[in-house]
Amino acid sequence: MGGKLNSYADFAENDYLFFRQAYDSGNKGGALAALGQNICERYLKHIVSEFAYPENLGESQEKESILKTHSLHRLMRYIQDKMEISIPEETEDKLDRIDGFYFTTRYPGDESFIPNEKDIDRANSAVEAARQFTLEICRKFKE
Repeated sequence: MGGKLNSYADFAENDYLFFRQAYDSGNKGGALAALGQNICERYLKHIVSEFAYPENLGESQEKESILKTHSLHRLMRYIQDKMEISIPEETEDKLDRIDGFYFTTRYPGDESFIPNEKDIDRANSAVEAARQFTLEICRKFKE
């Protein structure tokens, strides 16, 4: 993960540093919920972008489609089913708990809500889990 911001992981790491500074200083504003999900998305998308190797046009189109989703659940399913990479159950649970925060905490609507401190804590746990998982996968693929 370099300095030119040219991969999903680079963008995730950049926002991770901001998230860490805000959260660790006690700022648990609602924007951290959406940012937390977005960081998790980019960590998972990094795995797909860098390590999914489509073998035909259909698989290439599926990869392109999954890189456009905001659903952590869809990203995890692709990583597990299509890439055959196991995601620890605890990591999966943490990501499932915040799936949807990207939209439901940013825009008004039937499903919308203002995130509370517990929601921000969940986002923090998910961000850390997604980051650790991604770093581990990157290490394994480089070996």
